[in-house]
Amino acid sequence: MADYSPTNRAYFKVSIDGVDYANFVAVEGLGATAEVADDMGGMDKNPRKVVGKVKYDTVTLTRNADPRDNTLKEWWNTVERGTPEQKSVSIIFLDRNGTDEIMRRDLFNCVPCAWTMSDLSSIDKMGVNQEKISFVYEDAKWG
Repeated sequence: MADYSPTNRAYFKVSIDGVDYANFVAVEGLGATAEVADDMGGMDKNPRKVVGKVKYDTVTLTRNADPRDNTLKEWWNTVERGTPEQKSVSIIFLDRNGTDEIMRRDLFNCVPCAWTMSDLSSIDKMGVNQEKISFVYEDAKWG
């Protein structure tokens, strides 16, 4: 029987262009879908399935906002200025102690497509401000 040890979804970190950021609290959208077509060629009575291009989901990173760290805002500003900057992003899965890397998902040619800040309110909401950046990417690999 294979040794089975599932990862804990709370233990991860994010690296952007090789710089580790430990303050992300959520990563959403690490999915992908491949186009599937029927191949009716040859003498087969049943169509064969042919897998084609891969489409990656939009990824959203959420972190507690720090007014001293403008990394995400500056990356988003490249989009607002009309010169979107491509970056590489790695989602690094950590062991159960939250210290050692056990696997990673490397995303290439990432470009932001949305940036949001949590709503501000002095009336009914307490807590930490969060910022989110969503991006699309062209290629990925498991490492």
